[in-house]
Amino acid sequence: MTDHLAPLDLAELAPEKPPSGPVLWIKENLASTWISAVLSVLAIGFAAWGFRGAVLWLFAPDRRWDAVIANMKLLSVHSYPEAQLARVWLSVGIVFVLIAALLAWNRVGGKVAPRQLSKVLLTVGIALLAVGILMPPGAEKWETLGNRMLWLVGGVVLAGIGAVLTRLPDSRRKAETVPIMGVVGVALLGIITFLQTATMAFPIPGSPAPENAADRIFEATPIAKSTANPWTAIIVFAVLTFVVMSWFRSRTEGEGAGVRRLLVSLIVASFPIIVLAILRDPAINPETLQKFVVTGIIFAVAGAAAMYWFGAQEAGESRRAVASIVTLVAFIVLVFPGILPLPSSITPFTEPFLFRLLLLAFALFALAAPTFGGAGAALHRYVAGWVGTAVIITYAIILITTESTVDVPGNFFLGGLGLTFVLSITAITLSFPLGVLLALGRTSSMPLFRMMSTAYIELVRGVPLITWLIVAFVMLPVTLPEGIELSGVMRALIFMTLFSAAYLAENVRGGLQSIGKGQAEAAQALGLSTLQMTVFITLPQALRAVIPALVGQVIAIFKDTSLVTIVGLFDFLHIARSAINQQSQPYNFVGVFLEPLLFAAAVYWIFTFTVSRMSLRLEKKLGVGER
Repeated sequence: MTDHLAPLDLAELAPEKPPSGPVLWIKENLASTWISAVLSVLAIGFAAWGFRGAVLWLFAPDRRWDAVIANMKLLSVHSYPEAQLARVWLSVGIVFVLIAALLAWNRVGGKVAPRQLSKVLLTVGIALLAVGILMPPGAEKWETLGNRMLWLVGGVVLAGIGAVLTRLPDSRRKAETVPIMGVVGVALLGIITFLQTATMAFPIPGSPAPENAADRIFEATPIAKSTANPWTAIIVFAVLTFVVMSWFRSRTEGEGAGVRRLLVSLIVASFPIIVLAILRDPAINPETLQKFVVTGIIFAVAGAAAMYWFGAQEAGESRRAVASIVTLVAFIVLVFPGILPLPSSITPFTEPFLFRLLLLAFALFALAAPTFGGAGAALHRYVAGWVGTAVIITYAIILITTESTVDVPGNFFLGGLGLTFVLSITAITLSFPLGVLLALGRTSSMPLFRMMSTAYIELVRGVPLITWLIVAFVMLPVTLPEGIELSGVMRALIFMTLFSAAYLAENVRGGLQSIGKGQAEAAQALGLSTLQMTVFITLPQALRAVIPALVGQVIAIFKDTSLVTIVGLFDFLHIARSAINQQSQPYNFVGVFLEPLLFAAAVYWIFTFTVSRMSLRLEKKLGVGER
């Protein structure tokens, strides 16, 4: 007798689809109880009231956004000559192209599910619709930005696309099929279209200022081609670079670490080249150049031969002792040149300051040679690193000590947002290695280094930055030796670097203390020296653990550059706060405060938010907070 089992109908046994929909979502998230329902209604009402007030204020006819539009060049680069603005556009283009190449090589972008994209489009579309509906009468005076129909049509299109995406089948709605960079490309196309077609409201030059700002006579003015065309070219070149690099990356096997390091090196090297060479346009004297070049060649060639001796695999403690003595002598020669002056036989053929600086750099390389040298390719790479460092230092000193041909009032060729970037990027770059050294000194077992580092950190952190800036501008010139002068930008830069290094040191020290003692004991058991253990084991883990704190300090430095307005430097905030509201010709902007300050706040927020998002991506990639 045979038993026959009827086949099961799996469709009948499948679980029912859980209930969903906007009503259920509102009930679960906004009105689960009567108290949450009341609070949700109050919160939504307060947000709607605030949004309505912001729209009415931003687009009111008496707003003076023309003060911002007419002074974009002043806010960006201050008094940089109009005839040489091509240098500024070239610098911006280099940065955008290099960043696009790095993003493409790192395969940044990927794809997003239509469900996620629909939420973004619906949110943006509804916001645009709300702005178009709430826009007050008279806003049309602001031309393209005040065009109510443009806001309404844009909101309807985006919200409609988002609604269509929500109606897709679940299998298509949840699958990640929409390329993110395609969405970004459409947004960039919209920006280009805006640049080429938009019109702005400009007051008629020389027209009398009425008592009511809303009664001023404006004229429709297209965005200047000197602005629209460069931005269009920069965006197009950046997109093309991204496409080409993505194509090459798709046909490259492996991780492509060599190309990635090259791109990162180019981005790092682009900053001093842009600031010191492209924007500054130095007038190099052939006679002075000869001394610099001779000094650089001497150190590059002789130093390379010495590095093979210091970094050889059989190098012992005697060579470390020699490197330590050379380091001490080089430090004294650089900081106290009167104690150990250079011989008279050397001075006529070399540049003294560059000689002392390269001597210190050589000593530090020699001190680290036993750790990073060794044998074979490793030693050759280390020697090549020294030669490259000598060339870079020589090139940088040549540019720094050469007078600029850019004729601007004041003692620095940049102002506005350009000066803000120079101060923040330079302070961040210089304060990081100094902060790491201070953190290592404070956690050192040597009492002298520990006490010196602790005293410096506590002294600097105990005084506000604004006080140190006042010290830099009032007391520092008195203490400098006769014949040595520092510009206001250099003084602010030095003290901002020293101030930031103290805070970075405490962040790094926290990371060092989070590393268990077992790793140090294991490194000692393997025979690693203290320097090798620090560089290869403890310090990388410490820096990884404190990435959020380090990024927070970077953001703080960028915002703290606004404090230099107290000492009279024409940074971005100083121009928005004090320069625009004093203009009377050709446009009368006397007494206009709120609009430039609000624009400055928006620019600061954009850059700090961008850095914070980059930090989140880096933390996710490195697994910060995970075991």
